[in-house]
Amino acid sequence: MSDFSLRKATKEDVSSIVSLCRETIMEVYGPFIPQEALRPWMEGDAVLALVSEQWPRMTVAVGETEAGEDEVVGVAAASEDAVDLLWVHPSSFGRGIGTALLGRLEEEMRAEGHRTGRLCCFSDNLRAMRFYQARGWTMTGDGINEEAGVPETRMVKTLADEGGG
Repeated sequence: MSDFSLRKATKEDVSSIVSLCRETIMEVYGPFIPQEALRPWMEGDAVLALVSEQWPRMTVAVGETEAGEDEVVGVAAASEDAVDLLWVHPSSFGRGIGTALLGRLEEEMRAEGHRTGRLCCFSDNLRAMRFYQARGWTMTGDGINEEAGVPETRMVKTLADEGGG
């Protein structure tokens, strides 16, 4: 699979998004989030609850498998001026999917009139931290993610250019 497209998620995507999230969580977050904090996401209903609630705001990246079937390989969502989530399946890292999803969220925030975007990233997720910084996001502070109990970094990006657009 080398090409992908972006589109708004549909209710029919929920199970695929849940699978993508579960397959991604352990590989990406497992090295720095305690197992007991991951358990509800891996074994419980936390992922299904999140996706079931937020799918109408999600954008998915869809690629074609070798068998010619569509497969959800990335997902992102924002609310107001904040990136809520951006997950790309580890098997699809390095293909520009995360960049395209983030760009779409930034465009949507800009179109809604937001001059600045914000997000939080797990501080120990170095790949994600480098990803955001390489795309113009800057660190503004840090804290502890209450749910996971691990450090997180707050980041911002100016979305509107100097000309006001």
